[in-house]
Amino acid sequence: MPRAWLERAAHAVALVLIVWLLVESLLPPAGRVDAADLGSLSEALARWSTVEAPERVQVRVDSGLSPTQRDWLVALGGADTRVGWNGAGLLPIAAVARPIPDPIGATGVWVAAPAGTSVILSDQMGTLDSVRSGAAGVRFVALSAPSAVRVRANPVTARSALVDSLDLKRVLVLGSTGWESKFVVASLEERGWKVDAHLVLSPKGDVVQGDASPLDTARYAAVVALDSTALRWSRKIVQYVRSGGGLVIEGALTATPSFAPLRVGKLGAAIAPATPFDSVPDEPRRALALRPITLGSAAVAVESRDSLVAVASRRVERGRVTVVGYEDTWRWRMGGGDGALQGHREWWSHLVASVADVGRATIEPTSPTDEAPLANLVDRLGPQTPATGVSDTRSGIPHAWLFAIVAALLLLEWTSRRLRGAP
Repeated sequence: MPRAWLERAAHAVALVLIVWLLVESLLPPAGRVDAADLGSLSEALARWSTVEAPERVQVRVDSGLSPTQRDWLVALGGADTRVGWNGAGLLPIAAVARPIPDPIGATGVWVAAPAGTSVILSDQMGTLDSVRSGAAGVRFVALSAPSAVRVRANPVTARSALVDSLDLKRVLVLGSTGWESKFVVASLEERGWKVDAHLVLSPKGDVVQGDASPLDTARYAAVVALDSTALRWSRKIVQYVRSGGGLVIEGALTATPSFAPLRVGKLGAAIAPATPFDSVPDEPRRALALRPITLGSAAVAVESRDSLVAVASRRVERGRVTVVGYEDTWRWRMGGGDGALQGHREWWSHLVASVADVGRATIEPTSPTDEAPLANLVDRLGPQTPATGVSDTRSGIPHAWLFAIVAALLLLEWTSRRLRGAP
């Protein structure tokens, strides 16, 4: 008698499960998840938008989605399809491209990536450069001035494009007649900067190139103050910087009361050159005398020699100031060897470019951008959703398991009946 009840119970449970499966087969698959990876995503997107309307989709992202694919998935989410994604090893990177204030034209690309990451820079024509990211990321300077770039840090690619163009204004050089003023003006003009100069010759007369009046941001991108003769301009220079202008200034000048508002820190005593020019050709500024800078709270180091800060910058209200601790940089151009002429020219142009106040005009990007792929993905689609534990039934139990249970129950009933001799 107990065996007969067991048989009836097994038969009843199997019948209930069969009805359950029948009902679920007739109802719309509300819990079903349609999955795709990047290889099949384009086909799946077209299918989900036309012949199918799944309630939930799951995308495995092994590398960055293109902006078009991401936006398509966002649109699906707006059409009542729940969109989830997951992926391993996606790096949080960001890249931005901006024009550099340089007469020869250049594009600067700033990249944020985990330290030690291999970063590859490309444009429409191919690879431009590659390097491993440091603790502060990576900065590229592309002299070919591409309007759009790609930055790949496996397996993610960030895309950026220029959104403005620059209008370079003039540069004013202030100093006394001598080698330093002569070669700073020459280097900037050789690079393509339009230079005005006011050089003190004697109490009775000055050497003037261009018109240095008025000193304001409408006319000048930057001022270069090379020695104490610039003190006569101190009030105008401070006002110019505060209104948004850029200033490159020789270190000893900032120790004077007139230029106190523009200090980046304390200036140390002069240190003799570390090496002769011909001993370390890759580091020519080691052969210059240096007055090291102790940084103030608002300043940042731009260049160091060994453990000493040689060049430092800070913001002063709307403008920027760069203080140079090196003395007599003309010695580098005159005695630095074969690469000295180009090196001196590029170094001074970079100093001016780093502080220059330039006019900007907005332009349309030449290609789609995705400057922070992972951040944009999380912002548009939400955080990752695990792909494990997903079921294709309303009950949460896969159909295959339900069928196996039904078969086992019917087999149990049949075996029990045969063993006791029942038909």
